[in-house]
Amino acid sequence: MALSATDLEKIKALLGREASPVELTIFDTMWSEHCSYKSTKDILKRYLPTKGSEVALGIGEDAGIIRFTHHEGKSYCVAISHESHNHPSQILPVEGAATGVGGVVRDVYCMGADVIGVLNSLHFGLDTTGAAPLVEDIAQNVVIGVSDYANPLGVPVLGGETLYHPSYNDNCLVNVAAVGIVEESQIIHSYVPEQAKTEPYDLILFGKSTDATGFGGASFSSATLDKEDETTNIGAVQVHDPFLKRVIVEAIKALQHEIYAQNVPVGFKDLGAGGISCATSEIAAASGYGVIVDLDLVNVAVSTLPPEVIACSETQERFCLAVPAWFSPTVLKIFNEDFDLGHLYPHAGAAVIGKVTTEPVYRLMHHGQCLCELPIGAITTEVREVRTPEPHPPIPAVSLGLSPTDLGALGVQLMGLPNNRSKRPTYRYFDHSVQGRTLLYPGEADAVVVAPIEGCTAGLATTIDSNLYGYADPYVSGAAAVAESVRNLVSVGARPIAITDCLNYGNPQNSHSFYDFEQGVKGIADAANALGFIPGEALPVISGNVSLYNDSKQGNAVIPSPVIVALGKIENYQFMTQMTVFDPGLALFLIGARHAEFGGTQIANLVANLSLTAPQVRFTEEARQNQLVHQLIQYRLIAACHDISAGGLWVTLSEMALGERGAEPIGIHLNLETEDPFVTLFSENGGYVIAVTDAHVETVRAHLKTSVVTWTELGQTSEIPHLQICVDDQRIVDVPLSTLSHTREG
Repeated sequence: MALSATDLEKIKALLGREASPVELTIFDTMWSEHCSYKSTKDILKRYLPTKGSEVALGIGEDAGIIRFTHHEGKSYCVAISHESHNHPSQILPVEGAATGVGGVVRDVYCMGADVIGVLNSLHFGLDTTGAAPLVEDIAQNVVIGVSDYANPLGVPVLGGETLYHPSYNDNCLVNVAAVGIVEESQIIHSYVPEQAKTEPYDLILFGKSTDATGFGGASFSSATLDKEDETTNIGAVQVHDPFLKRVIVEAIKALQHEIYAQNVPVGFKDLGAGGISCATSEIAAASGYGVIVDLDLVNVAVSTLPPEVIACSETQERFCLAVPAWFSPTVLKIFNEDFDLGHLYPHAGAAVIGKVTTEPVYRLMHHGQCLCELPIGAITTEVREVRTPEPHPPIPAVSLGLSPTDLGALGVQLMGLPNNRSKRPTYRYFDHSVQGRTLLYPGEADAVVVAPIEGCTAGLATTIDSNLYGYADPYVSGAAAVAESVRNLVSVGARPIAITDCLNYGNPQNSHSFYDFEQGVKGIADAANALGFIPGEALPVISGNVSLYNDSKQGNAVIPSPVIVALGKIENYQFMTQMTVFDPGLALFLIGARHAEFGGTQIANLVANLSLTAPQVRFTEEARQNQLVHQLIQYRLIAACHDISAGGLWVTLSEMALGERGAEPIGIHLNLETEDPFVTLFSENGGYVIAVTDAHVETVRAHLKTSVVTWTELGQTSEIPHLQICVDDQRIVDVPLSTLSHTREG
């Protein structure tokens, strides 16, 4: 158990007695950092903007929901869940990554939504010394794990990223999100309905039979990884079964049909961290109720499971329902007879395992004995742990003292770094087109775009983003992740409507790590407040996750790694924009100033003596740039658009020229007006490159001249398949695109 001596004293004082073994197991799970957010909830509530006129359901349930569009008299919403599965993926990469996907998918289904896609942010180690030989194997198997779940389930992957850094050698990060579509009138909540005050409500468990897999998973995810505990760690990792889940999903849809047809008030939760004890306590506590659960009624894989394992195992593919007792036979019939889950998997199915009570007490029965009797608030809401953030020693400023003579060679070398190479070897494992909704695919644009509603032209854009600025400036890391995600949406013509966050940091008991966390949250909050598109409103944070203890006993913590998922709306997907330039003669414009700020950037891996200041997010400038580019796309004035982020202008232009096509790429010829081409080409400050046809050049120039953004004309696309750069009409770079392509493909 991970309970501290202080925790044990608090429990004894709370109960006025010694806790039973089962109660201690439940406290160990529910008071873990993973479940309780005991160190972080106050900071999250203090800073993050969670309200907005388009928010249908904010933080607090299994998934957040944002209003998306109206179609044929119905209001449609997007539901999203965002979680991490870091420790399990480091120990058993395939199973850990796969069950991470399974968890977020369940969260979205519980809201009454149909899952239309998943996203992933994968952070892997970089073995530069030969001391971490497993990092490539872990990376490969994590990718397999994601595909092993999403592909059989029939859910497309709608975006992702891979980042590489030595700090992830001992702790890979696997952040996943699921997105679904739901009619607003058919949203199902993650709590017992108020009708339980006046009529009997049952608790029904359905899905896979409960076994010992994942037992202790929540506390395992709330502690530092220790190689000496390898056997215990492996046992804490869940086992996925997407083929069984595929059948369960169809059964859920049949259940929802009956719920809507009969207008039955229900509560619906997935079973993730903490298993039965977590789901049944949270679904009741959210409404002020209590429960009585009889563990003898649980469908178990083997009859010899101890009660604490039945209560807290994190066996996958399970759900919890709170339904009126009169409706229970209908639920049981759907899962046990109509879909016959027990025929597909031993002892799978649905069972009534307990009752809702008006007394806010959590009781567990086993073999006729009450093994747990706790105030329900004690295990779900009444735990806090105060941490004191302490800033790191300041990073000394280093002036830019560099005059590289061969920028072309440096740029080619930059394209060969792991973070800039093509991600095709990763996303080729994933099915992006299943369900037939995908319009823009990974690699074609800064965001993936789908048509989520049949017969409706509204497009949903999705992106997931993070960076490596955390060591240089943890505040900038959070702000830049939001800013990049917004730019990615704008680049395809979407209006950002909501974000989620997954916050990956080290041990919160380390005051420096906790400082990183608080600064990251501040950065996210400030960016969300500044970069919203609705006047007077922030870009709302509607879902999220905190993952701490991402360090090892050897003292290796991950770089502070906030991950942002952003959702955007395109009014008419027929006019979305991609990043590849397909024709010669397009005018290229740079939007956004370049600054000599290179802390945590890609070029800093190749060049010494650079400024260690992280690329600052200048909120007012970013907001103006975003609004301008979005407006130009709405006016149909842009042929291609790509944002500037990792690798700077050099990587942006290279990706626009190379694209994802098999045809001969279009070249680029630039004539820069700059005193420092190095800064212009490799700065990672936020901005855009837009490509414009002759027919629209004068109109675009007019818009730029009347705007308040920094912009310049770069040059144009060319029939010559080279990246050519001149400064004051003197050519300083001439690199064949075939060279860049070969380097990028690795």
